[in-house]
Amino acid sequence: MTQQQVDPFKISKDFYDAVKEGKNADKYAQQLADLSPEVLKKTLQNGTQKKAFWLNVYNTYVQYLLKDNPDLYQDRSAFFKDNLFVVVGEETSLDVLEHGLLRNSRIKVSLGYVKDPFASSFEKDFRVEEIDWRIHFALNCGAKSCPPVSYYTVEDLDKQLEASAKKYLKKEVEHKKNEEKVYVPALMSWFRADFGGKDGVVKILKNYELIPSDKDPDVEFLDYNWELDVDNYTD
Repeated sequence: MTQQQVDPFKISKDFYDAVKEGKNADKYAQQLADLSPEVLKKTLQNGTQKKAFWLNVYNTYVQYLLKDNPDLYQDRSAFFKDNLFVVVGEETSLDVLEHGLLRNSRIKVSLGYVKDPFASSFEKDFRVEEIDWRIHFALNCGAKSCPPVSYYTVEDLDKQLEASAKKYLKKEVEHKKNEEKVYVPALMSWFRADFGGKDGVVKILKNYELIPSDKDPDVEFLDYNWELDVDNYTD
């Protein structure tokens, strides 16, 4: 098969399916590694396509790596930061996929407020330009507190992200009316700029009817459960 005949989305779906079903997925990982940048650029023409593709690659690689070697999770910092795989000939990491490609080159420890002025050409070529806070309720990093893994399609991406965000927040958010406090996921603290700060968090909760529209409770952030939890799929 020539590079012109290669479909990156089909490779990502085959990779996802093989990992989910516990089959040998090595050949699909190799196909992602062998993809030419030119083919991927032609495929990922807009933010929706980029978002769907990188969400699926991230989630599948987390499962692929941790099913094969759960001990990688003992040093989570290295697991996310180290270049553990190759995509389009680029040795890269989960951090690059999440913060570089899906979050428009945001510096990881900046709460989302600072963009990396030294982003690589790889990031610049393939990153999503507009940050969508809903990705945080679609990305699964292998922890117990992560949302379950789904395969995201270009055609239904908006609907899928809405559903995953609503489901996750409905499960996690706790409004204590007597204290006038609302407890929200730690993700909303770590990436608070993506959500528009605490005011943005309150607006999101009101839009999803998780707090009354006439209330403005104090926002508190919950702890995150980092216990390893692989094979957490939606279906």
